[in-house]
Amino acid sequence: MIAPSRASTAFLCHLCVALTLLAGSAHALAHGLRVTAHAAGEDVVGQALYSDLTPAAGLFVDILDPTTATRLADGSSGDDGRFRIAVPSLPAYRVVVEGEEGHRAEAHAPRLTSGGAVDVDALRLLREDIARMEARIRLQDIVGGIGYIFGLAGLTAWFMARRRK
Repeated sequence: MIAPSRASTAFLCHLCVALTLLAGSAHALAHGLRVTAHAAGEDVVGQALYSDLTPAAGLFVDILDPTTATRLADGSSGDDGRFRIAVPSLPAYRVVVEGEEGHRAEAHAPRLTSGGAVDVDALRLLREDIARMEARIRLQDIVGGIGYIFGLAGLTAWFMARRRK
């Protein structure tokens, strides 16, 4: 049996520490901020949610002109994470939500123009469904993460093998 070298023991120790830190980072993922918004009449209406779908209450909301980035209006989200802010009439807006601990999310809020009446509730539900689908972890994300880990491990093994020569 070959005794482990000092370098391989150090590598395994570092790998264990890194995996422990990654396993404990679930709380960091649970607090990602997401925002959905659209222009409805003279207001920009939207909702801010954390990635675990809890409402992001009391966060600062900025409404910006998407071309010049000038602030048009500001406000805050309510207890349910929703906001309604009066704005001047433009074809689209950029919504920036900033929260505690550096959380920040942006969304494009278009103004829909149509010949008929637009059902605002149906539009809101559709945008929330799209945001929920974007937040899901897909199989390709998992496989990509595993491939990234194996690639880093292979790169480390290659450097360690070069150093032994």
